Amino acid sequence: MARALALILAFWATAAAAAPGFLRADLPVPPVAENHGAAIAQLPSGAFLACWYSGLHEADHSVRIVCSRGDGAVWSQPWTAVAPGERAIGAAAPNKTLGNVTLTVTPDGRIWMIYGVVQSRVVPLLGNICRNWFCGRIDARVSADEGRSWAPAHRLIDIGGALPRAELKPMGRDWLAPFYEENQQRAMIVKLSLTGAAPTLHALWRLHGVKLIQPALAQRRDGRFDVFFRDQARRGVWSAVFDPRTGAWTGLTLTNLPNPGAAVDVFPDDAGRYVVIYNPSPTSRDTLALARSADGRHFTTGCAISQPRDGAAAYPSVIRGRDGAWRVVYSALPSRRVVFVRFDSAWLDNCFANKG
Repeated sequence: MARALALILAFWATAAAAAPGFLRADLPVPPVAENHGAAIAQLPSGAFLACWYSGLHEADHSVRIVCSRGDGAVWSQPWTAVAPGERAIGAAAPNKTLGNVTLTVTPDGRIWMIYGVVQSRVVPLLGNICRNWFCGRIDARVSADEGRSWAPAHRLIDIGGALPRAELKPMGRDWLAPFYEENQQRAMIVKLSLTGAAPTLHALWRLHGVKLIQPALAQRRDGRFDVFFRDQARRGVWSAVFDPRTGAWTGLTLTNLPNPGAAVDVFPDDAGRYVVIYNPSPTSRDTLALARSADGRHFTTGCAISQPRDGAAAYPSVIRGRDGAWRVVYSALPSRRVVFVRFDSAWLDNCFANKG
């Protein structure tokens, strides 16, 4: 059954790539073994900025954060935005390496980069004892020139193992940031201000569930958020409801979507239905596909957005552009490439035609 579904989705991926309203492009990436954890944002000029971490392998001291600017079809050669060894203002030590990136454009036209850090921790005779995300922290920096240059970084969160993942969501003049803790394997949402030279943290709310990380947010009309999670136990995609006015988590539910221990992202379509980008397998990241739901719990499968040549496709990040079309970046082969796709409402409707 799983093989049959994979073959069907592979056919849909090939058809999608040739369909009107759909664009695919490989971003120019450094020729290294790992290009992963990408994010995308639309700049005030209308261009798009994509940033990700790049190095010999995850958590290696060679890893840096690079960015590329483009219109979707054509992208610039990537440049280094954050180098290893930098020390953020307020940090106890320099970065040893770098990780997942998020990008947020604020109403004043500045763009904020929030990203994961493995912090250096040097012990006499032992050297640097921080080798993975258990020493993770979160830093932030801002650009006033559409990412061409960046102000010095500020340490944002000093919780061991903390990492960002999905897009921040506005809440009045503040922002809700979906973060997670690698150490405790749990999700959290943080309320931030991004109005000054440094971010300000106002509140933090943890989900007291186990093995549920990398939350992705979709806002309801009543102001609450449906939150979707990666499941480290591979039981499936989980969801919960979060109320930022009270900090309450409710309705933790296992959806009917599988999850191979991989990140998901979510966006609302024109009718307000939830569309989740996910890997439709409990064991494999070979395909990245769409599924849609009116209630956020019971989903109908749609098209694949990855191609069989991707080998493995994971870590989707989605935004909606000012023209109404969606843009997604994800990792492929596995994590060596960064792929960009664009699709519009007509293509999305056709993706789910006759599928409920």
